[in-house]
Amino acid sequence: MSEPDIFGLAFRDYLSGETDGVIKVVTDLSEPEELPVGYFFRAVEQMPSWEQLVLDRCRGRVLDAGAGAGCHALALQDKGLEVVAIDRSEGAAEVMRQRGVKQAYMFDFFQFGEGGFDTIIFLMNGAGMAGTLGGLKQLLTHAKRLLHREGTIYLESTDLMYLYRQDDGSALIPMGERYYGELHYRLGYKGHLAPPFPWLFVDPDNLDHIAGQCGMQTKIIFQGESYNYVAEIVLV
Repeated sequence: MSEPDIFGLAFRDYLSGETDGVIKVVTDLSEPEELPVGYFFRAVEQMPSWEQLVLDRCRGRVLDAGAGAGCHALALQDKGLEVVAIDRSEGAAEVMRQRGVKQAYMFDFFQFGEGGFDTIIFLMNGAGMAGTLGGLKQLLTHAKRLLHREGTIYLESTDLMYLYRQDDGSALIPMGERYYGELHYRLGYKGHLAPPFPWLFVDPDNLDHIAGQCGMQTKIIFQGESYNYVAEIVLV
């Protein structure tokens, strides 16, 4: 039995008029949360400041990795940029095309081989698709292959260290085999439950270190109050 396409199911329902749907998000770190499906369909003026900042900095030919319902791709198209939007969800790719994204495809980023991009964006904690710190090195190495020599990567993540801060300012990080930002996620929608999958939240220091191993350098261009940040990554 194939696993349910949670995002595809939810996005199709939204387009058909069910605008109040929610995706249930379960992790091994926090209580279950509900993510409104409508968040994936927001207009530019509804986007947080850091997403608008990234969209303003995009140039040339853009790859939107993990594009969801295509809100960023559509915004960039409206600016006159050529955008290729990919997502692992077949339903998401279908919905993006229905919404007007000109080049929307179902693809796992790690299997995507088309190069020649000036900008690659990983928004909405897009670094997560790496799964682990080792996977992040693979992600950046692969992105390097797809990028022009003078190109730029914009990657959003969150440092989960704040969850372990003590009153005295020290951090009590749980000991174990996993890096503290390596989580397991599970998504549900209307009784459908997808299998667990790894998702990464990487701190800026580890990102910078791994990027350096890949022949890249990072610059933090946004730091949020919720410990999320956006890194600008270029080739050295």
